[in-house]
Formats: sequence, C-alpha cells, structure tokens
Amino acid sequence: MSSVPSFFFVQDFGPLRHYFSSSCLRSSQHQLARRSVWTAAEIFNSEEPKPDDHALKALRHPLGVPHQPKPGENSGIDPRSWREKRDDLFNYDKHLVRRSELTKQVAKPYFRDWSRTKHHQGKTFTAPSRIFRAEKSLYFPNMVGTTLASPKVHSDTTSVLRDRISLVSVYSGRWAEMQTRSFVNEQSHLALQGLLKEDEKQGGLLQKVEINIEEDWMKALIVRTFMGGIKKQRREEDWRRYFLVRRGVTEEIRQAIGMGNAKVGYVYLVDWLCRIRWAGSANAEEPEKEGLIAGARRLVEARRREKEEGKGIAKGQTAAASTDGKR
Repeated sequence: MSSVPSFFFVQDFGPLRHYFSSSCLRSSQHQLARRSVWTAAEIFNSEEPKPDDHALKALRHPLGVPHQPKPGENSGIDPRSWREKRDDLFNYDKHLVRRSELTKQVAKPYFRDWSRTKHHQGKTFTAPSRIFRAEKSLYFPNMVGTTLASPKVHSDTTSVLRDRISLVSVYSGRWAEMQTRSFVNEQSHLALQGLLKEDEKQGGLLQKVEINIEEDWMKALIVRTFMGGIKKQRREEDWRRYFLVRRGVTEEIRQAIGMGNAKVGYVYLVDWLCRIRWAGSANAEEPEKEGLIAGARRLVEARRREKEEGKGIAKGQTAAASTDGKR
C-alpha cells in the first residue's frame, strides 16, 4: 500500500480543518451564550421570593434611626474639605466600605420593586393596631428638600416635625401618592377630618406633612414644573409642609424606616419628639385607618396633657418666686 503524501493533507484537508475548527469555535460560543442566559435565569429565579414569602406580616417592631435627628443631616452634600477627600482617596479601609455599598447597588435587580407590587399592591407590612411605646420608639430621620412655600431654599423636615404630632406621607410617584391618600385624605376619611377640625379648635397640635422623594433629576424637574398646580390643591398654610427631596435618602435610611419598596407609599405617625409611633404602607385597610385615628388621638391628648402640666409647674414656680420676693 502506497504511502499518502504529506502535501495531500496540507493542500486538500487544510480548508476542512479550518472549517471544523471554526465550527467548533462557533459551537463553543453558542454553548457559552446559552450557559450565560441560563446562569442569569438562575440568578433572577433565586431573587424571586417563594410563595410563602408573599404572606403579609404585621409590623411588630419600631421603625426609625436610633439617634435623635438634627437639622442639616442627610442633606446629600459632602461636607469634607479637599484635604479630607484626598486622604480618603488613599484610605484602603474606606475603599472597601465604598466597594461594599456599590456591590449592594449593583446586585439589586432593576425591576425588583415593580415585580413586588404584583403581590398585595406592593404592601410591605400591615400596620399595628396600637402605637409603639414611647420608650421603645425610634426616630424619623431628618430629610432636606425644598417646599412649596420656599422652592429655592432648602428646608429640614425636623424643624417642621418638632413639637407637633405629624401624619407624614412619604412617596415617590403619583401611584404611591394615591396610596398615602388612602390613609390621610380627609374627604374619604371622615374620622380623620373630624379629628383635625377638633384639634384645630383646641390649638392645632396635629398636622399633615408630605415628603416627595424624586432622586431622578428629570422627574424632579417635572414636579417643579407643576408646582403651581400642586399649590392649588393644598391650603397656603400647608405649603411649608410639602417637601421635594432630591438626595440624602440612602438605602440605610430606607431600610431603617421600613421603606422596602421605593414604588410604594408609606405613612408614619410621628410624635412631638420626632419618634415614629405608628407606620402603614400601600393602600389603607379599614382596621389600619382605625388604628391610625386611635393612635393620633392618643398622642394629641398626651401632648395636650403634658403642656397643661408644664404650664401648671411654670405657674407654681412663678408664684413661689413672687412669694420669696415679698419676703
């Protein structure tokens, strides 16, 4: 049997060898692409909660931050000097902290909040039937933004919440705003309307505060464009209680006050020391409305009683001082 010349493989099977090698490369790329899609599907399926996780749970622990809020906090403005920024730039430990924060942001699926609205209309928890005890309650964080009364000057929410009992609505978007109205709208909530009128005759300790968080500059620009219409829908004395917040509300703050879904509206009952005593999410249910009214009435009575006791103590001290002066 004659031997096959070597040039036969080089000249005739060279193109076939090139073809098979290219086919193998395309096949491996196709398998890699299929594997990538399958891996992404695994990731998204792992993020999807199980059917048992969709069951609503009652809020049993206080919400808020552990420290008392101060005006100027959470403004979103970096207060560091150029020297401090330079030192932090070469600080490896702070790089690790920043890397951890960025990893959490990247790991969060883009449509997670929207997908969660399919269950219970985005309701994160059911509101408690009673307010939290004062000694166990945590604080509502300070937020900085512009108001309808002063659209060019930044104001603090803490300055408005202090010394008053507040129904604070926090939302981002029209849908979330309508959800908060199911709690605090006077026209559809006659019991709240009666409580506000009764309180206004006795000194006005109860107020409604709105915080519209729009971190996207384009959405914030749209809200600013329609500020005139927003003013017409509210009384002039309420203009300073409507906040448009652009920055400063971090993920840590959202988790602390129970804002698990950015697309959903939340309502908080905050006392005169800026402590969160009650909280509700999404659309209100009748038991939640009753719990909110009962808690607000209880706080108003407690604050009024505290003021009267303070006046009595002040009168007693004045009378004692005048008696000592006569002696």
